[in-house]
Amino acid sequence: MRYRSKSMVALVAVLTLVGVACGGGKKTPTPKATGPLAGTTITFSEFASPDETTAVKEVLKKFEDQTGVKVNLVNSIDAATLPQKLQVEVSSGNHTIHLFGQDNLALATLVDQGLVEDLSDVQPPAGITPALVPPKFNGKQYFLPYRANVRVTYVNKDRFDAAGVSPPQTTDEYKTVAEKLKAAAGGQGKVTLSLADTGGDAGPLGVTISEWVVSFGGDPAILNDNGSVQAFTFLQQLWKEGVFAKESKQAKFDTERDYLRTETSWFATNWPFTTPFLSTAGILSKFEVYAGWKGPVRAAHVIGGEVLGMPKGITGKQKYAALALAQFILSQQAQQILVAKNGWASVRTDSNGQVPADQRQTWEAVNAALKDGWFRPNVVYWIDIQNAMDDAVGRILYNGQDVKTALDDEHNKIEQAAKSKGATYPPTG
Repeated sequence: MRYRSKSMVALVAVLTLVGVACGGGKKTPTPKATGPLAGTTITFSEFASPDETTAVKEVLKKFEDQTGVKVNLVNSIDAATLPQKLQVEVSSGNHTIHLFGQDNLALATLVDQGLVEDLSDVQPPAGITPALVPPKFNGKQYFLPYRANVRVTYVNKDRFDAAGVSPPQTTDEYKTVAEKLKAAAGGQGKVTLSLADTGGDAGPLGVTISEWVVSFGGDPAILNDNGSVQAFTFLQQLWKEGVFAKESKQAKFDTERDYLRTETSWFATNWPFTTPFLSTAGILSKFEVYAGWKGPVRAAHVIGGEVLGMPKGITGKQKYAALALAQFILSQQAQQILVAKNGWASVRTDSNGQVPADQRQTWEAVNAALKDGWFRPNVVYWIDIQNAMDDAVGRILYNGQDVKTALDDEHNKIEQAAKSKGATYPPTG
């Protein structure tokens, strides 16, 4: 690791000890650690679903065993609430959170408000995929990688075989497959799009529409360019044909899993933790999992997930312990647990060995999708972009309005929102 500040000298020794302890699991930790951080207590904030929390706790327990640090887990603070809480704690100097996981789309506010520590002196450990290191802000590295996430596509093999179709590779094939699935279902749409508007910056509708727009060569932050118009025109036609299940309006990460399980949907794109869910239900073998299809311009997969950050003003042993925990979370040992138990895509190149055999097809699909990944612009007005996309879906898909007229209106809303927040528009970089 590389450190430029003299104040970090003590941390070098601490992280060296942690690195030895978690180096691929080669050294068995002692039952009671007595290292330089033993007895320190910190809190890690991670907004995980209940079925993901068990694996996170396992990782934290291993860190505790190897360092003697006590780590409290808080999983009740979502991406939208975290900035408000940190603002209070940073201003008062009364920190109850020492390390956090935050959605990679909700970072600009934390930086703009001066709520996070500059981590430029900390270099991610060997084994981290370089492309998944979070972007810098004004040349400074405020965040470390944690977990990448990308959606993959689930195909009901029996239903596809009965309809005489194969997983589509292009948008033209997508249209044909959707139509044939509808015909095989007696006129009922059997394809779901994740179009639920759940609020917040990272809602499923925003991810779905972004991928379609980018695949047609458009820019979701512009929304009325040629690619955006073509994408919405294509989706409007398919919606009119009724090839999409009506449940698409409520489709999101958890409901999509149930739609696949109950065969409400025969063809859906969702986050890869769908795979262990289907495996637990004993029906994963009924599905083929692949990266998905390409649009007329490119394949496009939104790279989601979380990054690690530290609130500004953490000092002393708690600071060193929090950074040591961050380093441990990025270790091969920890990432293997999160891959195997939670179905999370790893930010490392060497942590997929623990993937259960029946789930390997999913991880091949994840790796393929990441190659065509697209990072959403980290701008303070992304919520306005998503609101515009939500309005556009309502106007164009559900109400059948003219595509260009509707998108021109929504584009103007985005531009005005950006200007009102003092942001550069359109976004650069």
